[in-house]
Amino acid sequence: MIHLYPANKMENLLLLLNKISQLSPLGVFNQEVIVVQNAGMQHWLNLAIAQERGISMNMRYALPAQFLWKLIRSLASDEKVPEQSPYSREVLCWRIHALLALDSVVEDDDFSQATHYWRGKSTTDEEDNNTVNESKHAQLKRYQLATQLADLYEQYLIFRPQWLDNWEKGNFELDGLEKISASEHKWQGKLWRLLIAQLPYNPVELMHDAIANIQDKKELIPPRISFFGLNTMAPMWLNFINALSEHVEVHFFHLNPCFSYWGDVRTEKQEVKEKYALNKLSQWSDGVDDVQSFVGNPLLANLGQQGREFISMLQDYSTIDVELFEQAKSAQAISNNKEVTSILHQLQNDILELSDARSPDDEAITPKAVQHDDSIVITSCHSALREVHALHDYLLHQFNQDKSLTPKDILVMCPQIEQYAPYVNAVFTRGWQDIAGEVPPLPCSIADRSAKDSDPLVAAFTELLTLPDSRFGVSQLLSFLRLPAMANNFSINGEDLAKISAWLEQATVHWGLDLTHKQSLLGQQANASFTWQQGLSRLLRGFAYADSEQIYQQQLLLSNVEGSDSILLGQLMLFIEQLHYFSENLQRSRTAIQWQTFLLEQLSHLFSRVDADNVSNENSLMVIEQAIAGLVEHCHHAHFEDDISLLIVVDYLSQHFSQGDASKQFMVGQVTFCSMLPMRSIPFKVIAVLGLNDGEFPRQRQALGFDLMSLSKAKLGDRSRRGDDRYLFLEAIISSRNSLYLSYQGRNIKNNNEKQPSLVVKELMEYLAQGYGWQFSEEQLTSDNNNDDTNAESNQSGIYQLAMQAFNPNNYRGTWPSFDANWLALGQSSNSDNDESMGEGSTLAIESLAVTPEQTVEVSLSCQQLIRFYQHPAKMFAQQQLNLYFENHDVLLEDVEPFSVNHLQSYLLRQDLLSAALTGTIESPSNKDGSEQVITRAHLSGKFPDLPTTTNLFKDYQQDVQQFSEEISKVNCENPELIDCNLVLDIDGTEVDGPSAQKIRVSLNTKLAVKNNLLVHYRSSSAKAKDKFVMYFQQLVVQVWQDQAIANETNITDDNQRLQQVTETIGLYFNTKAQKVEQFNVANIADAKSKLINLVKMFFKGQQQVLLLNGELAEQVFTKKRGQLVEMTQARFEGLWIGDMSTRGLSDDDYLSYFWPECPQYHNHQADIEFIYQDLYQVVAKQAAKKASKTTAKPSKEAK
Repeated sequence: MIHLYPANKMENLLLLLNKISQLSPLGVFNQEVIVVQNAGMQHWLNLAIAQERGISMNMRYALPAQFLWKLIRSLASDEKVPEQSPYSREVLCWRIHALLALDSVVEDDDFSQATHYWRGKSTTDEEDNNTVNESKHAQLKRYQLATQLADLYEQYLIFRPQWLDNWEKGNFELDGLEKISASEHKWQGKLWRLLIAQLPYNPVELMHDAIANIQDKKELIPPRISFFGLNTMAPMWLNFINALSEHVEVHFFHLNPCFSYWGDVRTEKQEVKEKYALNKLSQWSDGVDDVQSFVGNPLLANLGQQGREFISMLQDYSTIDVELFEQAKSAQAISNNKEVTSILHQLQNDILELSDARSPDDEAITPKAVQHDDSIVITSCHSALREVHALHDYLLHQFNQDKSLTPKDILVMCPQIEQYAPYVNAVFTRGWQDIAGEVPPLPCSIADRSAKDSDPLVAAFTELLTLPDSRFGVSQLLSFLRLPAMANNFSINGEDLAKISAWLEQATVHWGLDLTHKQSLLGQQANASFTWQQGLSRLLRGFAYADSEQIYQQQLLLSNVEGSDSILLGQLMLFIEQLHYFSENLQRSRTAIQWQTFLLEQLSHLFSRVDADNVSNENSLMVIEQAIAGLVEHCHHAHFEDDISLLIVVDYLSQHFSQGDASKQFMVGQVTFCSMLPMRSIPFKVIAVLGLNDGEFPRQRQALGFDLMSLSKAKLGDRSRRGDDRYLFLEAIISSRNSLYLSYQGRNIKNNNEKQPSLVVKELMEYLAQGYGWQFSEEQLTSDNNNDDTNAESNQSGIYQLAMQAFNPNNYRGTWPSFDANWLALGQSSNSDNDESMGEGSTLAIESLAVTPEQTVEVSLSCQQLIRFYQHPAKMFAQQQLNLYFENHDVLLEDVEPFSVNHLQSYLLRQDLLSAALTGTIESPSNKDGSEQVITRAHLSGKFPDLPTTTNLFKDYQQDVQQFSEEISKVNCENPELIDCNLVLDIDGTEVDGPSAQKIRVSLNTKLAVKNNLLVHYRSSSAKAKDKFVMYFQQLVVQVWQDQAIANETNITDDNQRLQQVTETIGLYFNTKAQKVEQFNVANIADAKSKLINLVKMFFKGQQQVLLLNGELAEQVFTKKRGQLVEMTQARFEGLWIGDMSTRGLSDDDYLSYFWPECPQYHNHQADIEFIYQDLYQVVAKQAAKKASKTTAKPSKEAK
């Protein structure tokens, strides 16, 4: 007889378990056997027993399937029955995999459906030959089919054993499938008969034998067996347990949310269907009373179907019931002896008492029903990240309100924990690493994560198994070296990796091991360009033969590797060789034992068991070793000794690594995040459930087309994913002791449209609305507005809608304001006045100017500093004053070779060709050899596409440059001389932002390119705004120097005396789009000294506050149309700021968008722009462009 202990609280079940152990202790040498559903329940139970008794020892925990199989095995025939069931899913798949490949099965027409799936339709020749010439992909499909069939047969064994009995007897007509022709599923029956013929250890038959032997082998059964926390079990196992209870003590502790019998409770939907079928609609059309009499509590009826069926099955057995039900009360209510006030507790008691709090139509809600608290919170967010943000703030407020609350009292569940794990690490873990201490720490652990997603080493090993099908991309292989276990194995550290990345960038390694590997993927027309072999060869030969880049045997040797770096290059080559060997040997099929030997050997060659920081990798390697050992074990029990292809091994290991591990990180004294798993109804003070989105929860399991259970009518005890999830939600409600937090993504992050929550949440909302007066009207769900203090009351009675962005000011108001000061600061910055956001309101003093009044300050500047400042003032301010850099200097290596010309590389090549051409004007009319050498180096550099069109492009470049160099020679500007120029400017400190009454002496130094009486500038590109500024600025510098030379205020030497002859500045540029040579001249500038001083003053101003003085903007401001300036209106400025599909806007610049998150007002910056640039665009004169002569038409090319 089964001893049944129903209770509505898990703590009471524990109390009953402890009481039984105290009243009826077992012998000293007998273990207490407790069967639990999962490792999480085992962990909680073990801790709870230890806390109650002071110690937990002599306990034996077991999972139901494992325990029952071992017991059946020992009772039936221990000698004959294998230790692991040959009908377990893991073993059965290999047996089916072998059977499906038999000639008798392949040729059998009854198996055509299965054979056509994995093998494809056979040709006539194959059918005549009676042989199966499978490809590796066909083997994989056969294995995957076998895996699905093994799962089905396991379900048949548990829930449809009579079907298997019929098949074994040769009867293919199945109960419940009368509407389906037996020929459609006959092949499953015949396959089962083949399995039985191989190994006749049918678990159902063995169970019958075990039941018959219980009396004779009673000593093999534990004296007392306790089943704890199980809420469902197949009828077959219940029959066996009932048979055990006739001879030993069997105690069944199960969670029952209701103390009344509710096995006959129906949902409202079921009631409507039944009454509609009986044509008695008149009985319920006037109200809901009649429905309630059948439904009881609607939440229990809708969510508890799985538990209701289990209770109904238990009623069929003779049991001794010991009930322990308790009403829900808060600790404060118990201590004060008051009635329940929490809505959560009232809801739990409604379920416990099978009562319905909903009022009939048109009845007023009682005062008790309209009480509000935060024991149940429903939150709507825009994304998973915002869900975690909201939860973090909510929990911090819970800790503030309840001083007894600790992190271990909180459980957070998600339908798929992997979808939330990155956000949990970003939001919760950040608290421990927040240097400024602005985010309160909140420790957490994430359970149920798969090894593939949580362990980088396991993920890397899985990816390594796919090397035979990979392109050996440079980013993929470098990602392996970023793994500490692999990097340490090849003696490579972080600095070495940065150096290797720079080498590979110079060697233009993109993909492909060598020529053979590349041809195997692309065909015989492929060459060795961009492969690892070519790149490493260039580096190695460069180390051996060259101190600089040289061409040797049609290779451009690289001199990047010097001295001891050769050891690092050797380690890199060893790493590539090891991967090459591993990839080649992976392609051979092996038996399971051979795979184990090979993979374990390679595991030791690729990964170090301790990384450079002495962090052990044993746990990660053990996960891999155990998975490989499992493959061998399952094949052994299945007597499968055939060769296994790599694809099958990869599929097997991937499936193994993708399974969540419930034994790690669950209840370790921190906030526990985990997946929603069945029968984990552990009590916590606060339970939060995230991801309750419509269509995602309850989760649906897509049934296979040949799943006969899905085609038949459901029977009592059948399990479904949907039913499990609904009961999980009910368990979450009744297991929450203080608070229940529910979250879903209720707004579209792109258009803010409303999205519905999960159906289970809708049912709860409907019950709260009708039973407790909660309001869920559309007016209260307005996004981003109900965090206001005025909506605090409505937030408690409806849905708490979180703002889309973390920096929204509404996040810091209302019931649960955020604690994150970083987002608050950003929000305040973005909401400040656009024009003053980070501009004139910020005053950072220059250290060199912080002196006492009337003191002369000497400042040394290079003209290059000023030129860089005027190219991008905001960038210089960010980098020098704020130490803020947005550029990513990490080398980003691409896995794809260049198929189009890079603009920068194109410009640099044209500049090299121009330099070679101008050098040739001195030695010979045409320096063809120099140009050809430049072209050859470009071809061999790997920086240009390896395409026939590249040769034509290079010819066009040569022709352009030749034309350009001739124009430069015509004005006698080739090969100018660089001359040092130094001058001193005295600036009145009172006119400079900063400390008053200062005298500033600025020393400017630069190098000027001089040819005859000209300052010379030329580039093989169109003239940019920065080019015009350089011409203007240097003309000012040379004029001021000349004035100081005349006044004897500067030293004149033999080197710089030629500056006295300079009369103007000339700039020559080649417009590649228009195919024209552009010439600009800057003649004498009036009042040059004061204008140069103004530029220096503005530079000082730009060190104290950010300025919007970009040259590109000035170019647009002074644009002329038909000789007239185009007015810069605010609308036109906003167009420049935003840009369009073809033009990059000013806001696309990281620095400008940082200082001005929104478009500033142009009139606030107009004065500075006109003050600096107006004279420039008046004196920089453009001459008539000269059209380049071409012998053939050519496509236009983008300029740099």
